[in-house]
Amino acid sequence: MYSLQSVQARQKSNKAMGKMILVAVFGTIMTASTWVILFTTEVITLGGVPYSVLMKVWQDPTARSALLGGDETELHDLMGGLGIEYDIKEYYRDRIEDPVKLDQHIHQILFDRTGYVGEAYTVRGRTLVLKDPGKIEELRNCPNC
Repeated sequence: MYSLQSVQARQKSNKAMGKMILVAVFGTIMTASTWVILFTTEVITLGGVPYSVLMKVWQDPTARSALLGGDETELHDLMGGLGIEYDIKEYYRDRIEDPVKLDQHIHQILFDRTGYVGEAYTVRGRTLVLKDPGKIEELRNCPNC
């Protein structure tokens, strides 16, 4: 038979555990909600890719299938038609002023996420570099490239 004190101690312990679980659940929900709000308002990105771009890919059945299936060639072919590179550049344009660094950053994001390698780039290790250093001046003189 249990003593009254041991029963009361067990009940108190159960209440404390219940409160800790409630606080943990509430904290998790708040953290997830905050992240979703920041992501959908494009304050933060997912792997460098803004929400609007992810939604554009997700809403295109062919692009979604290529992304989920890991078909890098198909996804690469769809990028231009969907305007993915342009949209990501627009997102980062006010954050990265140098057009050469902007172009390389965008291509690096696309390469890291999809295996996409722009025609002006080659892969060294896991980093993209311009094939032709003369392309630097072309990128600097093209504000919308």
